[in-house]
Amino acid sequence: MKVVLTRGDLLKGILTVQSAVATKNTMPILANVLLEARDKKLEFVATDLDMGIRCSVPAEVVEKGSITINAKKLSDIVRELPEASVDLEIDDSHKMILVCQKSNFKIHGLPKDDFPILPEVKKDKVLKIKGSLIQEMVHKVIFAVSNDETRYVLNGVFFQAESGKVKMVATDGHRLAFIQKKLESKTDEKCSVIIPTKTLNELSKAISDLAKGKEDEIIVDIVATDNQIKFTVEGVEIVSRLIEGQFPNYEQVIPKESDKKVEASTAELTSATRRVAILTSEKSNSIRYQVKSGKLSISSKTPDMGEAKEDMDVNYKGDEIAIAYNAKYVLDVLKNVGTDTVSIELTQPLSPGILRPKGDPDYLCVIMPMRV
Repeated sequence: MKVVLTRGDLLKGILTVQSAVATKNTMPILANVLLEARDKKLEFVATDLDMGIRCSVPAEVVEKGSITINAKKLSDIVRELPEASVDLEIDDSHKMILVCQKSNFKIHGLPKDDFPILPEVKKDKVLKIKGSLIQEMVHKVIFAVSNDETRYVLNGVFFQAESGKVKMVATDGHRLAFIQKKLESKTDEKCSVIIPTKTLNELSKAISDLAKGKEDEIIVDIVATDNQIKFTVEGVEIVSRLIEGQFPNYEQVIPKESDKKVEASTAELTSATRRVAILTSEKSNSIRYQVKSGKLSISSKTPDMGEAKEDMDVNYKGDEIAIAYNAKYVLDVLKNVGTDTVSIELTQPLSPGILRPKGDPDYLCVIMPMRV
């Protein structure tokens, strides 16, 4: 293999796939990135066996070929190179010779033979969604994903597309975030899968990187099978295993009716909750919300720390009710509301509450209460 390309393109290729490199694995080759030269481009592939990323950058291909090189070492070297042309050549002993101006490196590599092949995810129909739409949806639900590995089915986001709508749902058993959006392009393609958190984070990052300097909307092509999903964005492919199992019936968790509805300033509620949460214990992080006509009192009381209380004006007319929530769960929602006013829907002190942006029926978060 012998190629010539710019330092910027080489670094771009490495950084695009590097997050898929395995950091802990018994297979040494998974710490490497695969470089393959062909058809006026240099292709990069990395995988940890759960997720893989493929991309390519333009290059002058003098001689076709391939090699796998330790991703971190190659990245560290290229970061320090001057912005100039880079010559890459592979010798017969699987060493990469890298030359850039006065710099010369010889890096030990491994042949392509033992590098895992990314699975082919093919389907006749492709789901096309705006990149900005996916980013918004991921951002608004991913905080509610469970980190408990014993509840594997909750370690990802439930993704559903049908009837011209796309939905995302995440829950950790204590809270649930739901969002749905209409699709602009009509399609009869259906999809119901659980996507790992890491995959969605990498997809969102890829969309951001590829959208820089572009005026046109980035479009994401999605193809899913029973156990794999592939996202293609501007030539970058992200292939991932899906989480197997049955996602909980989230519709049963969302209260159908709420007889107590409070409207509050998102900024004021965020600030007050953050201040009162200072005097909560790390174990419970419990805050008490007491609402009565026109007023909301937020308080916390911890025996070995002290107590805090703050009142604020709200739009509410109804019976008095007191309910306790984990302060972090409330703040996570408020960060993502996106409107000046948040709507809080309550029924009973020990029943789930709903927080949603005022006037937006397509996004909501359900929070389970704590004992007052």
